[in-house]
Amino acid sequence: MIVRLFIKRDTSEANARYDVYDESGNPKYSVRGKHTPFGEGIRILDEQKAVCRIRRLGFNALSAYTVKVGGETARLNIAVSGGVMTVRFHGISFMTRGDVAAGRYDILDADNSVVCVVGKNFANGDLALTVNMEERELFCIASAVCIDSLSACALPALQMI
Repeated sequence: MIVRLFIKRDTSEANARYDVYDESGNPKYSVRGKHTPFGEGIRILDEQKAVCRIRRLGFNALSAYTVKVGGETARLNIAVSGGVMTVRFHGISFMTRGDVAAGRYDILDADNSVVCVVGKNFANGDLALTVNMEERELFCIASAVCIDSLSACALPALQMI
């Protein structure tokens, strides 16, 4: 089943990051994060219950994210150099195709099937996701949030406040 989602930046509170809506405009998830001395902790919440946890460690040219959904863990490494963003997945058979820095890319599985299509609405900065594998929905949302947070900020950190 194909799922269409919209991710909108939320700056309503200090720990707010994004809100995720279904194609009817109904709230589906919220994304909240907190800076710590060791990096950042981000949660994707379904009615205040964490359904995905993201841990971010950032360095000058590389940001490393650990994404946990249920009992499954994946790692997402994003390197930014000279305006080019390189994304590598570990622990999950994803890869990207397209212009990641501009917010127009596909997330592919190992067999090159399209798991998710991500597009950016430049008028308001929202992301539109078309998820073709419903069981990978949270990994797709987490990946899009991690990538967008780096491309939306001047510094490689989640600064959505």
